[in-house]
Amino acid sequence: MRRIILERFNQGDLARAYDLCLAATAQYPDDGWFKHRAVLCLVRSGALERAEYDFRRFRLAEASHDEDSLALGARLRKSMALEASGSQVQALARVAAGQYDRIFAQTGGHYPGINAATLYLLAGDRARSDELARQVLGSCRNARPVEAEDAYYRLASQAEAHLLLGDAGAAQMALQSAIACDRDNTMAHATTIRQLRMVVRLLQLEAPWLRDLEPPRPCHFAGHLFRCAVDADGIAPAREAGLALTLADAFERERIGPAYGAIAAGADILVAEAAISRGNELHLVLPVPVNVFIDASVRPLGGKWVQRCEACLSSAAAIHEVTTDRKLLSGEHIRFASEVAMGLARMRASALATSPVQLLICEDAASARRFGTAHDRNVWSEAGLDQVMVPVSGLERYRAAPGDAGVRDPDFEQVLRAMLFVDVCGSSTVADDLVPVFVKSIMRVLAQVCERIDPAPLHANSWGDGLFLAFHGVDEAARAADQLRSAFSALDLSALGLPDGLALRIGGHYGPVHEGEDPLRRVPTLFGGQVAIASRIERATVPGSIFVSAPFAAALAMASGSEFRCEYVGQTAIDAYMPDVGMYSLRAVAADCPAAQDEAASAGRA
Repeated sequence: MRRIILERFNQGDLARAYDLCLAATAQYPDDGWFKHRAVLCLVRSGALERAEYDFRRFRLAEASHDEDSLALGARLRKSMALEASGSQVQALARVAAGQYDRIFAQTGGHYPGINAATLYLLAGDRARSDELARQVLGSCRNARPVEAEDAYYRLASQAEAHLLLGDAGAAQMALQSAIACDRDNTMAHATTIRQLRMVVRLLQLEAPWLRDLEPPRPCHFAGHLFRCAVDADGIAPAREAGLALTLADAFERERIGPAYGAIAAGADILVAEAAISRGNELHLVLPVPVNVFIDASVRPLGGKWVQRCEACLSSAAAIHEVTTDRKLLSGEHIRFASEVAMGLARMRASALATSPVQLLICEDAASARRFGTAHDRNVWSEAGLDQVMVPVSGLERYRAAPGDAGVRDPDFEQVLRAMLFVDVCGSSTVADDLVPVFVKSIMRVLAQVCERIDPAPLHANSWGDGLFLAFHGVDEAARAADQLRSAFSALDLSALGLPDGLALRIGGHYGPVHEGEDPLRRVPTLFGGQVAIASRIERATVPGSIFVSAPFAAALAMASGSEFRCEYVGQTAIDAYMPDVGMYSLRAVAADCPAAQDEAASAGRA
């Protein structure tokens, strides 16, 4: 059983792992491993209230001899503190600091020690923070790590301890040494930089060197389609070579790392080749499957674009086909893929504690189209993010017309929609005599929330214990999901006589769908494979949390500021007949919480 749970957990299938943990806990009530892992599933999925409930229900805080359980409790309190608002921050930080402090007293390990020291600072106890920081420095001096990662964390803890004591110079030297020990561990570097930024903010220090030690910046790229030199109106070899040099200079000057975009003939391929030549990660985001995209946006431009495209495809770190459609039906598909690519770049930058940049090869001219390079430029600019423009003019551009207007059905329209499926998990355990109570006290409350949502959902439907809602944008859908979750969390199930195991789970997805009339109900509704994906995501959601797809999370990254956080859960199997879906946990955070302030600091360059 443990092996299966770990497999599900490591593969990001947290809903299944959590269910298996609960089943095993019922079968083996004295085995604390299953209880610990169940709460860990909830913490990782972002269901912090549910995690707190299970942590108390399983009495894990009483396992004082179990370091893992103690660390789990401290981690839960730390997560709550970093997302709390106002006076709650210090109270929760003090509890988490105390738990880490006790672990440090038992083990002497620098990891719980430095967490305790920083959390005491967040709680307003500078004296205890300084005392622990000095003890951590002593613990680090006595450690003799063998592995590169262990050496990194020892030096990173030293850097944090020095900064807590106000010695920015020593902190800089320690962090530089840490990164030198494990240069490729950029996620670890980002975690450390984010923690140090919080210390800098709390102590009102100056640490401009932190920016210089950030990981390379993720980039979104886009540009015009143009023909090869073999055509009369194509780009000449000398001019293409000049563009390549300009791109290489931009990559170096802007410290560009992972690159996200499409692979159409012309500008896209030039940027992709520049990324590959430098050894950068290349993430290709396509509106349709590869073969369909090549036929629509590469092959018609002639020359050697197809061969060059295929070479880039073979070197790409990842290829995201955001739909399985057999044709590039509309500009909405292109816009959808661009929004996902931009959002993935921005989310990657957030994960790496740095700021993203957009690299464009285009004319400096406006466009009224709702998709394409000019649209991408406007979306990025409106988000206040850095842009690098590589001007190109005098070329005969190729303007593809997506889709075949002759096959469109006038009764259906291709639109982009954000969709939510909502379900009350455990409703089958409600006794038949309590069904009226369930409907009046739970479903009616959820319906009342839906009535107050502003702007109202474009589509709304219910069945039994479930709801389906659709919106223009992901920001509207995210706010609706959080309002529904909060309303359910406020219910006192015990007072209502309902099972305390009931929990709300919400799945969200964003994509191009067909909007048309429902033949049975004679009202407008949504059809298509993206609707099916949204429904399957809800089934894979951990009770008490909101899970959304990568397209939803990416679009939200471009649509909102620090109002919501989306944290990667993993690739999850949602259906035997569908590909696995990259899943994210979504939750709202207060604008003045430490997590939001540190998130804003990571984009300070922009």
